[in-house]
Amino acid sequence: MNFSFACRCVCLLLAFRAGFASDVFAGPAVAADLQIQLHETSVVHGNRVLLSSIATVSGSDPVLKKEVEDVEIQLLDATLASTTISQRFVNIRLIVAGFRMEDMTLSGADQTVVVFQPQQKLTDTQVEEQALVVMTQAMNAKQEDLKVLLQSGFVQTLPKNLHGLEGLYLKILPPTKQALGPVTLLVQVWHKDALLSARPAVFDVRRKHRVAVARISLSREVPIDDSNVQFENRFMTTEIDELEPNQILGRSVRGIVLAGAVVQMRDLQTTTRKNADVLVKKGDAVQVTAMARRLRTSIRDIEAMEDGQLGDRIRMKNRDSGKEIVGEVVGPGQTIVRLQ
Repeated sequence: MNFSFACRCVCLLLAFRAGFASDVFAGPAVAADLQIQLHETSVVHGNRVLLSSIATVSGSDPVLKKEVEDVEIQLLDATLASTTISQRFVNIRLIVAGFRMEDMTLSGADQTVVVFQPQQKLTDTQVEEQALVVMTQAMNAKQEDLKVLLQSGFVQTLPKNLHGLEGLYLKILPPTKQALGPVTLLVQVWHKDALLSARPAVFDVRRKHRVAVARISLSREVPIDDSNVQFENRFMTTEIDELEPNQILGRSVRGIVLAGAVVQMRDLQTTTRKNADVLVKKGDAVQVTAMARRLRTSIRDIEAMEDGQLGDRIRMKNRDSGKEIVGEVVGPGQTIVRLQ
């Protein structure tokens, strides 16, 4: 700061204290009164604090309003999380900028706390986080029970004029149907109230299942026990049998199940256990009840594809459609299918 400029600032401050600061500068004449209302707190994303960052300016002349809004009030120290700017300091900065205070009304908070928050640029992680929210709502699931990951980069595919642009936000439309595996969602990129881009993105959607996993390779000759299977949570791209210990321990597999593979009902032999009653026999018509939360309904024309004892999960076939379903044996000729 040179000597003449320092003297100038001192004179301004003295003039302001004496109540005649408006006569020091001839400044731009304001044709209409401006109302400036200081906020109690403000958030800025750069180190320059403009009047528009910390106050609401209103007036009948849009040109003068814009000039006042663009007055630089202070440069922030990037090492500080926040700073406080008083109404009196704002008053002085406007005078230094050449505006006459008798043509303005300064009101609102006596001081404003200015918080510095670096502007976040759009990233693929943000896209995945937003997609996770959309999929959990669509599938009526908890966020911890789903994984939603982009199959390829999204942000890099946006038009070049959007790269690095601050203040972008996302809107992702829900899927047309509930599904696991590859799911295409429409991702919209907005800035303020303007839609800048809308394009599809493919996500890998997986649901958490509690599954039985072979510790070692399983064969027909060796019954399943705690030494050769373990139960763990896995995120799967398809719906899969969630077998309970009492449904699998003591039984044998139909063929080879490799170590690390998930053991499903179709992998198990249908040979019945000793001293246990067969409640459902292969080929029998089965009374099936489907349950989804508090809803319950009956399914007709279902045929058992294997024998089952109490608690067993067995494969069944819809005689009309030919589609297979898996249900739990709950009584003689009765099974229950629990829907997600």
